[in-house]
Amino acid sequence: METLDNPLLWTNFILWISSTILALFVAMICFNRSKRSEDIQKRTFNTWTYFFVLLAVSNLLILVWRFAISDAFWVDILERTSNVLFYAAIFIKVNDIEKSVIQSGWYKRYYFSAISLIAIFVNAIVQPSILKIISVYQVVFLVLVTVSYAVFPIIYFYVAIKSSDRIRRGALQVCVGSIFLALGYLFRPENLEAYRVISPALNNLIDSLYIIAPVGIIFAIFLIYSSFKNIQ
Repeated sequence: METLDNPLLWTNFILWISSTILALFVAMICFNRSKRSEDIQKRTFNTWTYFFVLLAVSNLLILVWRFAISDAFWVDILERTSNVLFYAAIFIKVNDIEKSVIQSGWYKRYYFSAISLIAIFVNAIVQPSILKIISVYQVVFLVLVTVSYAVFPIIYFYVAIKSSDRIRRGALQVCVGSIFLALGYLFRPENLEAYRVISPALNNLIDSLYIIAPVGIIFAIFLIYSSFKNIQ
């Protein structure tokens, strides 16, 4: 269990609280927008609602297992659950995106959704500590989650290229936001402890991620939220 005696950890704690509150705030906005929307826009706002609710709950569990629990068994369970919820949130959006892609006739199978489900399954059954060890398993897992996540920013980037003005701006915001979100969650210091021994410079860089990672997540949520004003 981490303590808040260190100013860096205290700042990290406050930033994670802020990202959680922001995620819940955006979820409520999406829920309200979904009630006033129809057809595909309603589905889009519904999936964003589920996405941000799961994100907020995942954040809360991260705070609990890091700062409130010392028992190794419960730390493992809560960290595993928080990871599963994060990838479940990703699955919801990837599945929604793929559904639109399939309806447009680009291809006919839920390839990325299937890979996202595999990522959820891996996080559910494998101890988080194993995935943090520098090994072939870690590389395979990183490739798996990268491939499953890739359709998220790529499809919005494609929409931005093919669109103009308001729609392009909103699509780019979601594209960039999704990239910052993935980097913020992946490059958390607790995921990189095994890399501290490589060099002092890398150790300092990992410490800086106590600030950079949650700030990146907050920025990502804000970007995605900002894109909603481009949806009529």
